[in-house]
Amino acid sequence: MRVEAGWDRTDPAATLLNRFGIRDHQLDGHAANTAASLVSTGVVSSVADAHLGATVRGTSVEEIVVISSDPHDMAAVCAPTPVRIVPI
Repeated sequence: MRVEAGWDRTDPAATLLNRFGIRDHQLDGHAANTAASLVSTGVVSSVADAHLGATVRGTSVEEIVVISSDPHDMAAVCAPTPVRIVPI
């Protein structure tokens, strides 16, 4: 999702965002299959949203915060994993 947001960690303008300790997660084969399923079953139509949902569903982090301009889609794509969605 950093790509969609234009967040290049090496850009000096990203210094503030980089301080939040947000980690990148690899999109492995299992996550890619989950993302494809989210699109093919109509949960979401956006490939980027499906990748985020697959990543959220595959993580074991206790607190997940998603910042999005589309909280409805994020809630659908992340379910059943509990997340805190911050609308922008």
